[in-house]
Order: sequence, then structure tokens, then C-alpha cells
Amino acid sequence: MKPRAAWPVLAKKAKEKCDEAHANISKARQRVSQLQQSRQRMAMLYEDYVRRSQEAERQVHSMAQTLNFRGFMQQLQSLIARVDEDVLNAQRHLADMQLKLRAAEQKRIQMETLMEQDLKAVREHARKREQREMDEAGVMLYNLRP
Repeated sequence: MKPRAAWPVLAKKAKEKCDEAHANISKARQRVSQLQQSRQRMAMLYEDYVRRSQEAERQVHSMAQTLNFRGFMQQLQSLIARVDEDVLNAQRHLADMQLKLRAAEQKRIQMETLMEQDLKAVREHARKREQREMDEAGVMLYNLRP
């Protein structure tokens, strides 16, 4: 009895799926981090423009300048809201990738366990066969004794 050739192949494929899932999680984490950093930069830019707008209001300025400041700040607010939405989507994607990783890890463990069980069964079969052969040889030697 030989070990089945399918189990190592299936275990290898399951390991490759795990490696792929790890890579996808790494990419998803990078994406979340990039979006969060982008959000922070926009928030700082917005705060800077609020401060500039308040300083400009203390000085003599035109209505056009005031409208420009307010228009730009509204655009920044809508952009921040869009990035917040993108962050949520990226976090959901990361959670999905983590679920896929767990499933891939479970499959890998299952395939490795099945492969080990098959090897154990082969070893047990060989051990029993050897024991049977030893018993048969012992009986033959006993019967050949004068």
C-alpha cells in the first residue's frame, strides 16, 4: 500500500490559497492605511483653510474671496466624505479577505490532516504486514525444527 498522490497535491494547493489570501490581506491593509492617511491630510488642509478663512474675514477682502474660500471648503468636505466612504469600503473588503483567509487556513489544515492520516494508515498497514510476515517466518521456523 502506497500513500495516495492526491493528498500532497491538494495540501500544496491549499497552502498556495493561504499564501494568496495573505497577500490579498496585505494589499487590503495597505489600501486602508493609504485612505486613512489621505483622510488625515484632507482634514488638516480643511482646518488650515478654516483658519485662513477666519484670518481673511478680519481683513478687508472681497465677496469673491469669501465665496472662493467657502466653495473650496465645501469641496474639501465633500471629498472628505467620499474618502470616508472609501475607507469603509476598504475596511469591508479587508474583513472579507480575512474571512477568506480563515476559510483557506481551515482547508489547508484539513488537507494536511488528511495527508497525515493517509501516511499513518500506510505506515500502520506496512507495520501489520511486517508483523504478519515475521509471525509466518517464526511459525515456519518452529515447524521446521526437528
